[in-house]
Amino acid sequence: MTEAQIELQNALTTTFLANLVFLSEYDKELYLKVNELSKMIENGTYKEKYALEFIMKSGDFDIYDIVNDKYLYNKKPKKVNDDLVRKVQFDEKYSIFDLPEYFLFREQTKLDLDKFNHEKGSDSILTTKNKMWEYSNVLNDFLDKKKRKLKKIKKFVFLGTLLGRHIPRIAEKIDAEMYLVLERNLEIFRLSLFTVDYTILANKGVIFSIMDNSLIEENKILKFINLENLENYLIKISSTGFNIDRYIDILLSSLHSVRPTAYDYIRMLYIHVNRTTKILSNDYKILHLNKINKNKEIFKDIPILYLAAGPSLDENLDWIKRNQDKFFIVTIGAAYKKLLSNDIKIDLISTIDESDILEKLQFDDESVSKINKKTIILASVMTNEKILKKFNQEKLFLFEIFTPFEINNIVYDGYSVGEITLAILMNMNPKKIYLIGLDLALNQITGESHSKASNSIIQVIDLNKEESRETFSLDESLIKVKGNMKEEVFTTSLFYSSIKSTEIKIAKKEDNLEIYNLSSHGSYFEGTIPKKINDLNIKEFTKLKLKRDEYISFLTENSFKELSLESKEYFSKQIDFLRNDIKSILMELKNDKIEFYEEFYEKVFLIPSKISQNNAPILFQIFANYYQMVIPFLSYHFNNLRVKNEKNKVKKIKEIFTKQIEEIIDDYIKCLQRVI
Repeated sequence: MTEAQIELQNALTTTFLANLVFLSEYDKELYLKVNELSKMIENGTYKEKYALEFIMKSGDFDIYDIVNDKYLYNKKPKKVNDDLVRKVQFDEKYSIFDLPEYFLFREQTKLDLDKFNHEKGSDSILTTKNKMWEYSNVLNDFLDKKKRKLKKIKKFVFLGTLLGRHIPRIAEKIDAEMYLVLERNLEIFRLSLFTVDYTILANKGVIFSIMDNSLIEENKILKFINLENLENYLIKISSTGFNIDRYIDILLSSLHSVRPTAYDYIRMLYIHVNRTTKILSNDYKILHLNKINKNKEIFKDIPILYLAAGPSLDENLDWIKRNQDKFFIVTIGAAYKKLLSNDIKIDLISTIDESDILEKLQFDDESVSKINKKTIILASVMTNEKILKKFNQEKLFLFEIFTPFEINNIVYDGYSVGEITLAILMNMNPKKIYLIGLDLALNQITGESHSKASNSIIQVIDLNKEESRETFSLDESLIKVKGNMKEEVFTTSLFYSSIKSTEIKIAKKEDNLEIYNLSSHGSYFEGTIPKKINDLNIKEFTKLKLKRDEYISFLTENSFKELSLESKEYFSKQIDFLRNDIKSILMELKNDKIEFYEEFYEKVFLIPSKISQNNAPILFQIFANYYQMVIPFLSYHFNNLRVKNEKNKVKKIKEIFTKQIEEIIDDYIKCLQRVI
């Protein structure tokens, strides 16, 4: 070995050991994985598939694929690395760009709506659109101006590492505030530890996901998305193109799972808060799920069969009909008509959606009249009152959602009725829940999103369609996830959000609760037991003698019709806080002579910070969503080296901001005054 080779080997070893020290302090789990692989290589229990080679002609390192007899850089590592660095510029190329579609519209929609009586989902959508248009209009920015020269890039993702020689050069060039490093091959990542100093990323913040299982990988990507989430409007990407399948899909799906448009601040205020406070002054029975959770005997010996409206429901109707007397059967608004038409008894129906469309789509007069008078109805406090009045009021129970108005009440949030209903059932402490139709995946043959004839909007997606990675449709793009009965199943980003929400809820279940997923087309949920329906020993189940009157009495005893005195006092103090503290901050902001966007950005966060300190979760949710909607758009507009008239623009957006915030506060107070 020549002296030059010895020096090179010593340099590689020094870099490797320095990286191990760094990982041992920064990411202990990753350090242990690398260390274990090193030991296995040393003692011969693992045969290396890749080797590090120095290419004299290029003057850089390559990876030799021993199994396939090829070089991953094609013996041109310097050119590959130079190209990767060159592609990363302060522009929108090679990035995920994610801003609400509301800022695209050039015209305001004329509305003649009472904001306290939104009936249709479109009422809220159009109201939000008009509010956001005010910002687009004064800035003359409708997201159609290309080739912006960005001032800074705050979030950066490395898809695959190979030897990582491009990573420090890109980090020095971009100087992002948050990095995500994704690599599925631990052996390749280990080789990169010899050739690159990863500590350069840790100066700001870095998350490593190296050869993680799918659940851990998804959780780490979601963690990256949730950190500095107001900067998600533009996430820059550098990809090696090697072994990076599904990374983009998971990134995009994770972004969409936290998007502010899923349930925006207008719906939070004028649907959730507005309708809940109306319900609380109208004598409805509202479940106190906290008390129900403490009285844990109601479903002690009763198996629950929970039937949702996914494609798997169709395949199992005959089995359900034959064995219906052995279960307490729970279903949702989108599936109950199908069950009734197949002579399947229903013990409980759950509904959540606030739209008036459900009055005709799911709860038309004829269908409601066919519901057994002993069937319990669970409805969210946001449900349109036209629908609530159709039910047998003795059997109707409402539940709070998102954030409780009754102090200490348990509430659940989610993306669909499916996972929220499951969470409520789990709260009642059963010992066994059996799932059919909670697929959160497509029919793996037809591409349909729901059971046939379900009272929900059915999508049909072409499972054989070749997808372009240039565009990503929230509703139509396909994602592969682990299947319940199959190795992988196709789903959509909307269902993906619900899958993650479901798993979060299941992770909190009681240890003695077993959840069996019998769905043939469904996604796998961490914490459930996949089981083929024919493998279920139904002979062990006995015919149930349901005491429905006892259930009704139990739920009634654990319900309330108005807020407790403690809750009323809490909201009364909140009104005083808004009128004094928050309005005072707003007044100061109005009078401030702010010239630059960064100063505006800094000062507007005094409001949510103060609300957070005051322990006002409902109000904080509304403000957080408003900021998630508005601030990324404003940050994107001003993150432009060629931005003009900044002082004048900041003055205009400050006027819109203070006016809209004041309206939120005043209308929130109006709602609270109904219940205190």
